[in-house]
Amino acid sequence: MESTSLVKALALLEATAAQPEGRSLAALAAEVALAKPTAHRILKTLSTLGYLERGEHGVYRQTPRVQRLVSNRVSDRLLAASESILRQLHITTQETVNMAALRADQIVYLLVLESTQPLRRVATPTSTDPFYSTALGRAIAAHLPGNEYAALLKHSKFIQRTPHTNIDRTLLNDILVEVVREGYSLEVDENDVGVTCIGAPLLELGYPLGAISISVPTARATGDALSRLIDNVRGAASQINHNLLLARTSVEPPGLTPLVNRATGSVASPAPLSEPH
Repeated sequence: MESTSLVKALALLEATAAQPEGRSLAALAAEVALAKPTAHRILKTLSTLGYLERGEHGVYRQTPRVQRLVSNRVSDRLLAASESILRQLHITTQETVNMAALRADQIVYLLVLESTQPLRRVATPTSTDPFYSTALGRAIAAHLPGNEYAALLKHSKFIQRTPHTNIDRTLLNDILVEVVREGYSLEVDENDVGVTCIGAPLLELGYPLGAISISVPTARATGDALSRLIDNVRGAASQINHNLLLARTSVEPPGLTPLVNRATGSVASPAPLSEPH
């Protein structure tokens, strides 16, 4: 059992916790009694997965992703910061409102507030959809650090869900760059024919903990109506991000810097929801 890669990886993670400012390959290998090439291979894998980062002078240190593993459940924090805002968004738009987080290459719905209108897209909490074909997944993926995004692509199989689904990875990257620039994601008929979704990321120190979206029949998502829904989603996400910032009770350990990702890392000021006309 002691010779497995899992045990070695956990030992290296424990060793990196001893000095938040970072430790060298030689020091880590010596502490856990591994040959340098073996330790380097495991450290590289942990860095690719986003649990470690290689800092200046070649030292390895833990990222905020490790801290999230041992902190309060992300879903509980998201719900606490967002539930009242999402219920107001639901009342304001009268459309289906969703919140989700990324698990492997799927988005998992944490909260679904269904529209009472006859035409609607229905999802249920704990149900899943692919990240690449959903506004929720794109909003999250667009803000992942480069190594996590690369790992996500590597382990994802793109399947044509509808005739409109984009399965071109190069085009997806262009779409995600646009998501960061505009502050929202848009998906039309790619996950379900006849359904348009508008999403926005939920960020903590620039890292995407999850995303929210509105699902609406494509026939109702045109012109001024679409513009208002985009404003609604972006405004709600901004308010939730502000709540997440306020709810933080501690800063990152000394020497641990926020992950560099595709976004600016800033948290926008809360914006009001737009009332329907």
